[in-house]
Amino acid sequence: MRQFVESTRGVLGYSIKQTLSVVSMLLVFAALHPVARGQVLARAADDSSQSCTHVDLNFDPATNPQAFKGYEETIAGLLKQEKFAEIDCLADSLRASKARFSGGAFKLHKLYGGLGEPMPGHPTEVDWHAHFDHLNRWVSENPRSIAARIALADSYVSYGWAARGNGYSDSVSDTGWKLFGERMDKAREVLEGATKLPTKDPEWYVVMQRVGRGKDWDDAQLQKVFEDAAAHYPEFEPYYRIRAVDKLPKWGGTDGEATRFAEQAADRMGGSAGDILYFQIATEIVCACVDPEFHHMSWPRLQKGFEALQAQYGESLFNWNVMALMAVEAQDPVIADAAFKHVGESWDSDTWRTVEWFHQQREWATQFAPLEARRRGIRAEAAANLQAPEGVAYKKEFDGKFAAIQDPCAQKAGSDREKFEFLVKVDKTGTAEDIYFTRPTGMAGCIAQALFAARSQNKALFPVPPHDHYWVPLEIDPAVVNTAAK
Repeated sequence: MRQFVESTRGVLGYSIKQTLSVVSMLLVFAALHPVARGQVLARAADDSSQSCTHVDLNFDPATNPQAFKGYEETIAGLLKQEKFAEIDCLADSLRASKARFSGGAFKLHKLYGGLGEPMPGHPTEVDWHAHFDHLNRWVSENPRSIAARIALADSYVSYGWAARGNGYSDSVSDTGWKLFGERMDKAREVLEGATKLPTKDPEWYVVMQRVGRGKDWDDAQLQKVFEDAAAHYPEFEPYYRIRAVDKLPKWGGTDGEATRFAEQAADRMGGSAGDILYFQIATEIVCACVDPEFHHMSWPRLQKGFEALQAQYGESLFNWNVMALMAVEAQDPVIADAAFKHVGESWDSDTWRTVEWFHQQREWATQFAPLEARRRGIRAEAAANLQAPEGVAYKKEFDGKFAAIQDPCAQKAGSDREKFEFLVKVDKTGTAEDIYFTRPTGMAGCIAQALFAARSQNKALFPVPPHDHYWVPLEIDPAVVNTAAK
């Protein structure tokens, strides 16, 4: 058995692990999707004694960092109250409409997040027994409910992990392994029985993926479940996130394999939808821990995916939290600072683990964002100068004069062989009025001293530039400079 355990709801949920009192529910039948409204009317016609009302759960991730948690806990409350008809009605509506929260998360997926284990808090055996009593009564009262069967199977998977525990495989007792296996088998049995029902549900495959991971299926079996899921519901992104995690080294994959899967899946999807999927998969890979997998991913494409996701589905504090973490991992303080400003104090504990680490990374972004923004502006201006014909000609003249400064500094640097970027700003007289470099190497410091010494003496070292305040970019390699000098 692989060494790591599945994080509770980490793959399937994005629950925000902070306490939240369950908010009141608004019963708004008019908010139903047209297809769902037709289903409700049909059900009411069949059984006038039990009308089906739609629960409009107003949890907005754009403004509420605990929206998903509140939504799931409210669904869990409906189960405890055994309002099975209302849950079925809501599931039917969300399944038909493919409704999403602001930010793109499927509401149907989050609905099942509130049914897969006792909530809130850490469940005891008493809680689990009561939970299964509710689910079994739901199945008994509505044997045609696909939602009841999926919730029951998902609960057996979670119950199995509860028996196994969160330790390494060699820390699990024989009894723990036995219960784990029995509960996974029960989950699969329930899922296979649900295939006989007329209604089909995308979450069925999500739970089967969880079963496959728990049963330690080989990659071919896991791939088969994924391919079937994607063929039936290609836009249901939880499948892709789960499959990417299966390919991480901690689950038996190889370094970079999850990233290659994300690239292939996104390319098959194509366009902005593919970029969105790429970002959504990355939200499952990035973590507030030491994990090299994220660094294989394309940072420019992740930014494109995030922007496309926001444009298509709206704001989400969860997405902004994850984007801030991604920017931290990518060492991009400019993007990180912008994301932190959107987040404010609405930090997500699943993303950051501790408020101390959140504040530490936010302070880093605040401190270095202005410096990085200036560097990018300088580089962009210098690159634009080189695009003009007069810029190319000037660079040749400049290099000749600059060699008289860099060559002696290269010899003084001795064993320093680190390449570095160096930019010089030349005024209208040919005097170096400013410089910029990111790595304080010995050679870079020597050049800087020479240029500022000349400036203090109003000494023009370079030709007159095409215009005043003219940035010139240089890529300096001490080894090449020393070789040329010899």
